[in-house]
Amino acid sequence: MKFFSIRYCAVIALSAIAILTAKADDDFGLWTEVEVEKSLPHNFDLSFEGEFRTEDCMKQVDRFGATLSLGYKISKFMKVKVGYAMIYSYYPTERKEKYMDIAQDVDDEYKEYYWEGYNITDSYWSLRHRFKADVTFDKKFFKCIKVSLRERYQYTHRPEMEVDRLKYRYVRTPLPEGGFLDELRPGYPESDPDVKHEKNTHYLRSRLEIEWDKKKCDWGPFVSFELYNDLQNSMDMDEYKIMAGTSYKISKNHRVKLSYLFNHNIEDSAGENRHVIVLGYTYKF
Repeated sequence: MKFFSIRYCAVIALSAIAILTAKADDDFGLWTEVEVEKSLPHNFDLSFEGEFRTEDCMKQVDRFGATLSLGYKISKFMKVKVGYAMIYSYYPTERKEKYMDIAQDVDDEYKEYYWEGYNITDSYWSLRHRFKADVTFDKKFFKCIKVSLRERYQYTHRPEMEVDRLKYRYVRTPLPEGGFLDELRPGYPESDPDVKHEKNTHYLRSRLEIEWDKKKCDWGPFVSFELYNDLQNSMDMDEYKIMAGTSYKISKNHRVKLSYLFNHNIEDSAGENRHVIVLGYTYKF
């Protein structure tokens, strides 16, 4: 019981630290997950999961999708799983400023540029196909603490698509009283579709989780840490996730989960942080 109290306090402290260190430009979202799992003969199980995610302080739908997985329990301590996910993700409107070089024959450090306009790419939804293969090792200590390590290979394919894009180009005229007047050039705005070429990514996702798992206890507080390693870029770490929360067993077949997730994107130039509340429901039969 003493250990449980310490772990419970640690989970609360971890969540509090992440929330208190949130920056003004961090994003907040809500993720919901619903899973149905069916036990099959010979240590197999089949599961279906639906997800719905929001971002921008829960004002914008970020993505939704569905995953079908097949698992096999090799031994008491080892399980493998393969799955396929279909994901629709939202990409917001993007504006890119355009400048023209007006000093072609001088060194780069002396070149001059002036603003000539911008491109606006409309917001769009993108379909992605994702395949995954997991291997999970778990071990229980002191009959109540379960430690698990999951290694996941993840391949994601985004098909090629065209997105609406408008180009705005201006003519700049000096004014007698000083300053400039920018007027839209004839024929603009111009429609110029932006081709998003197909993209494939390969990641190794490593997750370490510690969970309170005691018989006849309906609560299951946990904490986990996950790394995303880019297999196409010398195993560079692109992002990491820290999650803390608890599950609650309503009955033999029904379980709910509430957790807090801190997601840091290292590859993003601004080092984007995301704070997420995760709500989950699982039905097993």
